Amino acid sequence: MSRTLPPQSALFTSTSTSRQIAPLPHQQQHQQQQSRWTPYSPSPIELYPSPKNRLFLSLRSGIDEEVDYALPRLVVASFDEVEKFKLETWVDSVGALKEWPEKWLEGLELEVAHDHLRESRRLKEKLGEDNGEEVVDLDLDLALSIIPSWTIPPSTIDRATNSLLVLRNASFTHSNAKIICRTSFLSFLNRFFTLPLDFLLELSLKYPEPIHHILNILQSIFPYLAGQQEKQQQDEIRNMFSKVLPSLLVHTRDLAMIQNILPLLILGLTNNTYSQFDNTNLSQLIDHLLNLIILRPTPTSTNTTPPILLDLTLDLLISLSQNTLYAKSILLHQSFSAHLKNLVYLLEYGSRQTVANWDNPLSLTGKVVRNPASDYIRIENASKRRRMERDQNQRQMEIFGGAGVKNVDVGDKPPILERSTRERLFAMREPNRSIAWMHETFVYSSTSQLLQVTFWHAYRDFFQNPSTVDPLLSASEVIKNVTVAFPGAMAKVWMDEMGGQKFVIAGMGFRKGNDDQERFTCLWQNCPTPHSSTDPATLFSHIQSTHLSTPQISCRWATCSHTPFTTSHLLTHLPILHPAQVPEVITSHATTPDHSLSQSIITNRAIPPLAKPFKLHFLGQTTPLDSQKRHPVGTAFLASLIIRNLSKSLRSELNLIDGDLLKEKREEKKKHLLEERFGLPIPENVLREEEAEEQENLKNTQQQDEGEDAEYVKVQLEKARNAFMSVQDRLRDVVECNISGLASYLGDSLGWY
Repeated sequence: MSRTLPPQSALFTSTSTSRQIAPLPHQQQHQQQQSRWTPYSPSPIELYPSPKNRLFLSLRSGIDEEVDYALPRLVVASFDEVEKFKLETWVDSVGALKEWPEKWLEGLELEVAHDHLRESRRLKEKLGEDNGEEVVDLDLDLALSIIPSWTIPPSTIDRATNSLLVLRNASFTHSNAKIICRTSFLSFLNRFFTLPLDFLLELSLKYPEPIHHILNILQSIFPYLAGQQEKQQQDEIRNMFSKVLPSLLVHTRDLAMIQNILPLLILGLTNNTYSQFDNTNLSQLIDHLLNLIILRPTPTSTNTTPPILLDLTLDLLISLSQNTLYAKSILLHQSFSAHLKNLVYLLEYGSRQTVANWDNPLSLTGKVVRNPASDYIRIENASKRRRMERDQNQRQMEIFGGAGVKNVDVGDKPPILERSTRERLFAMREPNRSIAWMHETFVYSSTSQLLQVTFWHAYRDFFQNPSTVDPLLSASEVIKNVTVAFPGAMAKVWMDEMGGQKFVIAGMGFRKGNDDQERFTCLWQNCPTPHSSTDPATLFSHIQSTHLSTPQISCRWATCSHTPFTTSHLLTHLPILHPAQVPEVITSHATTPDHSLSQSIITNRAIPPLAKPFKLHFLGQTTPLDSQKRHPVGTAFLASLIIRNLSKSLRSELNLIDGDLLKEKREEKKKHLLEERFGLPIPENVLREEEAEEQENLKNTQQQDEGEDAEYVKVQLEKARNAFMSVQDRLRDVVECNISGLASYLGDSLGWY
């Protein structure tokens, strides 16, 4: 019979062991909501506050069966019964829980002593052989032969681990953490962290779980460490935070260890008493942290959350950069330039491109008018010219007593109209549609006549289009509208030479050419043949031969009167063979009259604002934001704080080595001492003593600055300045494009020139 195993819980550690441990603090609240029962769940009576509590009495008994009965129940109770699990309600509960961890620690100390003894013995033998002396120690040889290696019983390790697990779970409650932070438990921590570094690193690989419990307990009780007033106790705590933990962080390669040590070092930097690193530890720590931020995974599509290791490393660098001494050490790093570029790249970590569109404000919206250079205006002007010609020719027709319209070139087929003209005609209603079509298609001509059937076919072929609104008129109705469109023309019967009768329309004919060719119409005033040209070269030849046979003082093209007239000026009026595409509409200021748009002088017009359809478009980069206050968070934000702190520190350091600034400060101090000393001038003898003391301090400072270290510092600070100068363009891009608020933190990082 197969049994289905339950899924792996989030309560398992990331180490090699599979024992369940309590969740991290941020997981605890979620897990508390899920009630559960296990075979080790204690009864309410067993958790009753009493000095004779059975579980703690069993734990103190030393009997294996009793201890193994009590510890699992205390583990479950410390996890499930958070509100009831109060260490203060049981007498010496911390001492009882500390008993097995101390036994385990005693075994570790004996193992260290045994290893040290064997190593000393081997060293003596080696030194003796080198000196040619025989080293004999029978008692030591006998002892080392009996105990080849020190071992700790597995039961002791398991019980110590369970006891530390109970203390860890209990430390998440403030009252319990305060009780745990007592001298006896701090002594245990001091004994543990005084073990050799190599031994602790090896131990973290063999038994990682109890070490993680110790680190978690230390993190929970940190707020109460400041209450320890004994100098020896404070020295022990300082040793932990300034030497042991940094060394463990630098030398371990266990990610779980690193993630537990980093928060402790961040906490330690909040108290200057515990963060007094020596030069060696500080140099190694900074070098290790700068290398850690290089090795970072890239967020994937399924996991966009930045790794906790990267954020913790950056957070620790922020804490270090807030200290002037530590920030200077970072600036003096040999590879600071490369690491600064890496920090600048982190400003775009997890960023995504954001596109924003806004409607144009009404106060900046202009009016939309027809473009004077568009095809619509050109066609409209051409229609106006044809109407004026039609009215003038109508008065000259014989029917109205004129001499007639002769010498007019007409075509043998309808002209090709522009698309905009066709769309306008298709949308019109009859009879206005047929009349407008005739105005665009025909011209007056006394010597021309058109078959009525040809006229009807031209009308039918043009309006047989799906875009037409009204149905077609009959042939007789269309022919009746001819006298409305062209009063000088008429329908009649014409007799040919053979005596045959033909129904024609006399007095008009098809307009020759098309709308595109009309672009080359000669607009010279009183031109006798304005429609003879079909391209720019022909139009230019026509103007030269017809209008420039005599010298011209001023231009007479359309309404232009430019003086003096030149050929170069004339070329500005001539259309090009293939016109460029121009927009049909343009935007102008509300105060600009429409007629001024076609004028050649445009400098006296108001600047046109944005058009109404125009959208304000912005393209930027977004990095993670706080969902509530919309403040920047995450890796990019942490990197910006580091860059800001380092930039401020670099400016301060460069100012300190500036001799002029130091001299100015000394003069200000001297002036202050002369003018104000409790409202009275400083006595002369006191002033001389202070000046002598100041000169002595200045001499010592100058002697120190003249050393090799001072020169090295100046060179490295100049390299740091150059590093900031090399990333100015990229920082400026981040400031301009990031819309998550990083610019407010990077202002001090700009301006390095």
